Amino acid sequence: MKLKDFISNTLFEIQEGVQEAQRLVKKADTSGVINPVWKSASEANKSDIREVQFDVAVTVIEKTGGKAGGAIKVMGIGIGADISGGGENSYVSRIQFSIPVIPPMTVVKDEV
Repeated sequence: MKLKDFISNTLFEIQEGVQEAQRLVKKADTSGVINPVWKSASEANKSDIREVQFDVAVTVIEKTGGKAGGAIKVMGIGIGADISGGGENSYVSRIQFSIPVIPPMTVVKDEV
């Protein structure tokens, strides 16, 4: 999987997962809320930002024969690789970074 696909899919799945959990809680009419705020969603500010932290091992594989070129891929545990004619050089690096997001919010009205 390309690194950009991994990042975009992960962020999308987190946002979608939070929103789906909020729908399920509301539908089940259970007590409590997920990611509560006491304002409207349009009034989001810096205090609503959460950091999604990534700690990714990326592998760059360069073929030394046959096809030329390299690519950055995110490799999962237990994923195999096809071996074809020609040699390969691979380099593994660790990348750590965070992306600020505002997850879907549940607006809670003050009961005064």
